Amino acid sequence: MSQPEEKYAELAVKWVDKSISPEERQEFNDWYQRDQDQPLVIPAEFAADRQMHKERIYEKVLAGIENRRAPKERKLWKPVAVAVSIAVLFSVALYFYLQPARHFDLEQLAKEYGHGKNIAVLTDQDGRQFLLEDSIFNMKAEAGRFGLGTGNGLVKIETPRGSHHQVVLEDGTKVWLGAASSMNWAVEFPGNTRNIRLSGAAYFEVAHHPEKPFQVKIISNKKALDIVVIGTKFNVSAYPEDPEIKTHVFEGVVKLSSGSQSTLLTRNEQVSFRNGIFSAKEVKIDEVWMRFGALYFDNDDVYQVMRVIAREYNVGLEYHKVPGERMHLTGIISRRTSLKEFLHIIEVATDYKFSLEGKRVIVFENNDHRY
Repeated sequence: MSQPEEKYAELAVKWVDKSISPEERQEFNDWYQRDQDQPLVIPAEFAADRQMHKERIYEKVLAGIENRRAPKERKLWKPVAVAVSIAVLFSVALYFYLQPARHFDLEQLAKEYGHGKNIAVLTDQDGRQFLLEDSIFNMKAEAGRFGLGTGNGLVKIETPRGSHHQVVLEDGTKVWLGAASSMNWAVEFPGNTRNIRLSGAAYFEVAHHPEKPFQVKIISNKKALDIVVIGTKFNVSAYPEDPEIKTHVFEGVVKLSSGSQSTLLTRNEQVSFRNGIFSAKEVKIDEVWMRFGALYFDNDDVYQVMRVIAREYNVGLEYHKVPGERMHLTGIISRRTSLKEFLHIIEVATDYKFSLEGKRVIVFENNDHRY
């Protein structure tokens, strides 16, 4: 472009991102309306939308130009199209790279949205964050919307306490991320493997690509574990505050490795990894429960159950009196169950009682008459 065209392309950028001054707006409008019948209109909401789509903006701006029909416009069509299209592309870049970064506090989101929601925070390879309020994030469909680009750049999705979120990865793998969990992966899976890093809980339905194994890396409270699959359905619970990592296979074969140790899991098998030791057993669970974030307990003591409650309902815990005997619980609870109802179920099944004070649950024995 010539120097004047570059100048007006820059003004078009300012127009779209709403940084143009009244004087510059008039100058740009005067330039564009020379031999034109109608003024250029670039809707302000394009720049105001924090999740604007590059292609949609580009198409709408060009469509607005094409609608001007006067024959005398033709001599200005090419430079105007070039100027505005470049301006739009620049404006998208400016929007994504020059706007002040937004950062979301997971604790604050948990307080604001509460229990049973499906929100998550997406962090892209440049550190920008976006709040995901839809129940599903489809990587392939949404990459352009969030300007994620391509390549080896790592992205991360985190859920606050009380929220779950479904993710569809680039390869078609579906992941149901549990509360207070995070997952890192590359925008595109480079090399010969599909690598994921997980903290917390997730249920996976892995897309079948035998030539490119799917690998989940877990580092939880100094416990390192690798899970390798080709195409399968499995669940992982690996929270830093929990004493063990649990993996359950619903379909296919999964290999778990830690250091020199490894073990294979098949359908309806569950492995617990604790203190460097694998312990396997057969457990039948309906995968539909896991997909919808059901809370599954398998001979878990009250402390483990209460840790789950703390994550799912965003509450603090206080053990007023440490129970002399640790009762163990087995069962499945819907995550849609209210906190009061959940606590009542435990009270009926055990000798524990609970007092709910604001966002704090006090645990005590049935014979403690102070509550």
